[in-house]
Amino acid sequence: MISRLMLVLLVLLASSVEAVWAHVSTGTSSFTDSLTEWHWRSDVTTVVLFFSGTYIIGWWHLRKRNLHGAKKWQLWLYLTSMATICLALLSPIDALGSSLFLFHMVQHELLMMVAAPLLLLGNPMPVLLWGFPPRLRYGLGRLLIRGAFVRRALKIITWMGVTWPLYIINLWAWHYPPAFEAALRNDLIHDLQHVCFFITGLLFWWPVINPAPKVHGQIPYGFRILYVMAAALPTMFPVMGLVFFTQRILYPYYTAVPRLWDLTPLEDQSQGWAIMALSEGSAYLIAILLLVARMAEHEERLVRAEQAAGV
Repeated sequence: MISRLMLVLLVLLASSVEAVWAHVSTGTSSFTDSLTEWHWRSDVTTVVLFFSGTYIIGWWHLRKRNLHGAKKWQLWLYLTSMATICLALLSPIDALGSSLFLFHMVQHELLMMVAAPLLLLGNPMPVLLWGFPPRLRYGLGRLLIRGAFVRRALKIITWMGVTWPLYIINLWAWHYPPAFEAALRNDLIHDLQHVCFFITGLLFWWPVINPAPKVHGQIPYGFRILYVMAAALPTMFPVMGLVFFTQRILYPYYTAVPRLWDLTPLEDQSQGWAIMALSEGSAYLIAILLLVARMAEHEERLVRAEQAAGV
């Protein structure tokens, strides 16, 4: 069920891009050229291959020992997360984002709303630990035992009271025109922007998914639902305002670059905000539906347990 709903988000995000694809000028050679611009950056590919390989090894070790935490669907979700990171950072989406705001927004949403939650749904920490050699696994595992400094720090930075404002502030700080323009004009700042979006995405989704180690115990599903709804308000309302009411160019960079198709800079900007609204709204809705379903299942199990106990 989880994997199917996450695939729905991917389809919705793809359809939002397809909605503007009709604007392509059939004779635009620069657009055709950009479709082949896969940039196999050594830093990104090294990190993705390392964590993918380590996870696969750990999953295989757990599976071989019939230990809990080696589910096939978790493996596929984790690897889909890694593939999504590659799609966002290495594919033509990255090159197109330099010419069209809407593709830049696709890139950011893939990192925050697809790659980050999929990675956490793969329950990465215990599986990655089993991917390391025994001595290193033991040493890293000790950092996560109760009372350890790393575990206490993890509990703080994944607390809802920290992750919610951090996510909102980071999201809008980077969309503040001077910051966004700086990222467009400087590769190092651009990379920092992507790292910030992905990390705050991981932190934001952590209390919702609550992967191991469960540093906050069993977070009530009602709290998680309210948390997601609280995040939707300061993101969806401003974005919808930007879609329908903004009549000026916020990012002058896009007025100076060659247009790849018949979208004006203002139309491009509006399409970009629409993509952000569609993808984030879909992610929030999917999360709430999943949490409501899990809460109903939890309540049903409690009722059955009480009936079995004769209460």
